[in-house]
Amino acid sequence: MGMIGASLLYVNVYINIKIYHYFMGIFMDLLNEFGTYGPIILIFLSLYLLWNNHNLFFYYIVGLFLNTIFNLVLKGVFKQPRPSEDIKMFHLALRNGKDMLFKNGIPNDIFGMPSGHCQSVMFSTIFVFLSLKRKNILYTYLLISFVVMAQRILYNYHTVAQVIVGDITGALVGLFFYYLATEKLKGHIREKKDDFGPI
Repeated sequence: MGMIGASLLYVNVYINIKIYHYFMGIFMDLLNEFGTYGPIILIFLSLYLLWNNHNLFFYYIVGLFLNTIFNLVLKGVFKQPRPSEDIKMFHLALRNGKDMLFKNGIPNDIFGMPSGHCQSVMFSTIFVFLSLKRKNILYTYLLISFVVMAQRILYNYHTVAQVIVGDITGALVGLFFYYLATEKLKGHIREKKDDFGPI
């Protein structure tokens, strides 16, 4: 009887481990997809939320475009490889003036500092929160941002430092463009010149 009980226990543990691995595989696949497309989700959500405020909408689009260019400039300045890059191939590409390597027929950027995904999600998070000042939107944006950050690190696309620098850079650019947008809204208040008209 003891042998049957041990066999049943072994089978039960084996089945539980298989189920665990199955569901963890599904979870990790969802994390990968959500982390990959997180910036795009936040961009479309931000465009929808800012649609009725033309000034903020305009500054968000301009800021998003310039944030992306700023990310490419910073990657060119730092020239830090991604953790997944083969260091020999990285140095060979640098010597030959290449900033892209082909993997499975798809060109991949070899520079990882700062993370463009993290910079983009933090730009959207800060700009939209400061624009709308609604905590439920902030929590939604932060949740998506943390999923993107975790995915970039867990899948070895970026180091922790690259993710942190991307977050800080994106937050600062979002703050800067929000400041520009609100300065445009306020304008410059000047005293009207006296026209010597009747009172």
